[in-house]
Amino acid sequence: MKKYEFLDEYTADVAFIAYGKSLEEVFENAAYALMEIQTDVSRIEPKECFSVKVEGFDLEHLMKKWLEELLYYLDAKQIILGKFDVNIKSASSEEGEILILEGKVCGELFDPNKHTSKVEVKAVSYHDMRIGKKNDTYFAKILVDI
Repeated sequence: MKKYEFLDEYTADVAFIAYGKSLEEVFENAAYALMEIQTDVSRIEPKECFSVKVEGFDLEHLMKKWLEELLYYLDAKQIILGKFDVNIKSASSEEGEILILEGKVCGELFDPNKHTSKVEVKAVSYHDMRIGKKNDTYFAKILVDI
């Protein structure tokens, strides 16, 4: 099964579909696709690892928060990520049921001599975002602003 594929549906944005055998794998593969838009992920070494935790009120909100967290590492810390391991669970809160993604992300400082700079992702969009399951495969369709 392919991890993700890019779509040619939009001109000013980039759309992709991430696939997985589990929700966790879809979230991990969406992260790989997000990084691939910006650089060649095969050149990223997992030199530094960080714990991440994001919460969302549904799967789409959780995906948006997850991908925004990954963009933060590149924008604010200049760290390009290339390895992802996540766990998703549900919990009760004062506002009702929430989803929690916890995991580990690994990468290294962005080095323009090593990492090709492709396109800068400005934001993750809710527009046309869908997360679901078809047969035995989970999928997430995601649009990002560039």
